[in-house]
Amino acid sequence: MHMLLDVTGATLRPAIPPPKVPVIDFRADDVIIPSKLCNLPPFNPIANHVLALSADPDIDLSHISRVIEGDPAFAADILFLTNSCLFGFPSRMHDLRHAITLLGLERIKALAVTVAMRSFFGKASPLVHQCWYHSVACALVCEDISAIFDLPGNRAYTAGIMHDIGRLGLLKAYPNEMAPILNGQFTDAQEVLRAEREALHVDHARAGSWMAEAWALPKDFCEICMHHHDAPLVGDSKILQLVKAACGIADAIGFAAVKCRRQPSYEEATSPLMVRPGRKSVRPEDDLRVYVTARLSAFSQMD
Repeated sequence: MHMLLDVTGATLRPAIPPPKVPVIDFRADDVIIPSKLCNLPPFNPIANHVLALSADPDIDLSHISRVIEGDPAFAADILFLTNSCLFGFPSRMHDLRHAITLLGLERIKALAVTVAMRSFFGKASPLVHQCWYHSVACALVCEDISAIFDLPGNRAYTAGIMHDIGRLGLLKAYPNEMAPILNGQFTDAQEVLRAEREALHVDHARAGSWMAEAWALPKDFCEICMHHHDAPLVGDSKILQLVKAACGIADAIGFAAVKCRRQPSYEEATSPLMVRPGRKSVRPEDDLRVYVTARLSAFSQMD
């Protein structure tokens, strides 16, 4: 043990060890990316291939089927979720190719991303559950209010489920550093981000944007990850506006990833949404909570 001389009392006292900080080995845009985050495994190649193919609206769905069937375990999970309460399809499907034909490109993309995200984080600890349920709740809210933003429900769902990959990535890479933050209570989301930066030199918004870029995901995901905690801006894209709103609504109905004292109420979270005549309005708070809770039960069946 290193010792320091106390000149006032001529005694030796232990030196205070320097605080432990993550080893840093990558810098992007003047932001330090913690080394273990850089070393996370890549995004599921099957899901990434599906995302790339789905950029072409004229893609032959049989091509998507062959890609997914290349990984039998992935295909089985796709079929399981297709028949689960998460998506609530009226009839049971037994054949992947038939399911893809019926469900269409955007829904299959949403299913592929859901399976890939869940499998990426492996065996779920209570804190992974906490973060994952927030992501899925946000995705379901995105889908539910997508008509207000003139966006397809499946695209909205996919954006919502990906918005918090940075938080999940940091938790997977640095569970000991993230645990006190996820178990803590903060004033608001901005204080959470500051706590992450103090512990790991990067917050989950920046980490998520970096992960989305490193995984070669669509640019929309980078923007959503980076800015979903920012205040609404006039220049925000529709998909970013949607995710910002849905993230706050998911928190308000009880699916926050981190507890905050200044948590907006449901009325505050939904009041900015401009519902046009003839369009679907926002569900009552209790109805939306029941709807999200019922669909989240699909994942308990997979554990």
